[in-house]
Amino acid sequence: MLAVATVIGSLYAWRGGETLLFLLAASGVLMLGGMLLQLLGPHQVAVAHSLSPVSLAAGDTLTVEVRVSFKTRLPLPWMVIFDQWSGGQHQQLLFPGFRRSLAFTYQLQDMPRGIHRLHRCSVSWGDMLSLFTGGCQSGKGSSFKVRPRPLYIGGAVSYGSAKAGDMTIGGRTRNYNAEAGEIREYAPGDPLSRIHWKNSARKGTLQSRVPEREGGRMSCIVLANSPGEYEIPYGALAPRSRRGAGPAAFERAVSAAMGLLLAAEQSGSYVQLFSGGWPEGVARHEGLGQIPGRVQDMLTEISPDGGRPLGALLEDASRSWIPGMTVAVITGRLDEESARTLARFLVQGVKVELYYVWDQPAPEPGGGLTKNQAGRAATIGAGLTRLGACLYCLGGGSPSNGDKGVEIHGFPERTTLG
Repeated sequence: MLAVATVIGSLYAWRGGETLLFLLAASGVLMLGGMLLQLLGPHQVAVAHSLSPVSLAAGDTLTVEVRVSFKTRLPLPWMVIFDQWSGGQHQQLLFPGFRRSLAFTYQLQDMPRGIHRLHRCSVSWGDMLSLFTGGCQSGKGSSFKVRPRPLYIGGAVSYGSAKAGDMTIGGRTRNYNAEAGEIREYAPGDPLSRIHWKNSARKGTLQSRVPEREGGRMSCIVLANSPGEYEIPYGALAPRSRRGAGPAAFERAVSAAMGLLLAAEQSGSYVQLFSGGWPEGVARHEGLGQIPGRVQDMLTEISPDGGRPLGALLEDASRSWIPGMTVAVITGRLDEESARTLARFLVQGVKVELYYVWDQPAPEPGGGLTKNQAGRAATIGAGLTRLGACLYCLGGGSPSNGDKGVEIHGFPERTTLG
């Protein structure tokens, strides 16, 4: 404006005229207003963000309440607040006038799993014609967590009639008698100190006392998180128009792991969790009762970047397995190496539940599970089923709105996949 005023002033000094005089006066008024805006405009600008709900699951809507306060001696024609989150952004136009504090709300839809932070919050303002503007940065540091939405598998069943993979939400009443609950058939590896000799003599076969943690259902969850486990097979590629329409395969796997953990928590079951990126042979979680917050935070931040394949994870996890445990294996696609490992455990009597997104053709005879099985089975999953594994395909299920449940964790909804 100073350059424009200089040009107009030069023309007026050279040619004169009322029009040039009016333009010169207008330029002076605009420059005076811009100078006052810079000197007496907003200062001590503070932006506060309030988030609700506090606990979010993937796919939920986040409501952000923003309160802006500042000091100024001049009426302010307009102000723009721009928030840039890792999961979205929002820009709001305000007209403060003589007000010195304002508030508004906006929503971020379908928030993805993870930890989201406010990367940038900028405040800008200006005069009526937007020729002179100012701005500042404020309100950084806000963050929130979006935990995976639990995906529940199966329906409500009793322990006596349960199949591998059947899960239920809600507590169960344990009604064990001495014969069925505290004593079971001897299994290889049971120490001699746990053999019930009196009952063994009466039945004619060795009987073992059940350790305390075997009194309920015991399970081990193995979540594969190496990139190769979630590469889409060529035959499973969707048309371009449908790609990205549903949740990614790894998100389905994490949701299934969260559902299994919460189901074990509410049924009072003993559960272990193994995944990549952890010391070899060490579980990320092991115990009874409420799932610690650190485990849910781990599932919130986990990504498919592990360096250990599923077969290696299974070998590590198997070191802590005891007879009677159920192993829930969650992966993206079935491959020959992990299938051979699972086949070995199935032959040894381990109960295996397999949650997968894509199946693969069965290997040729001599290169996979067994010659007879490879000749009879069309896919790897079918071959594992013949050995006794229970398979659940996650490809058709996605966390979505459903029945109420899991209120203790703040998740308002659940999905059940049969």
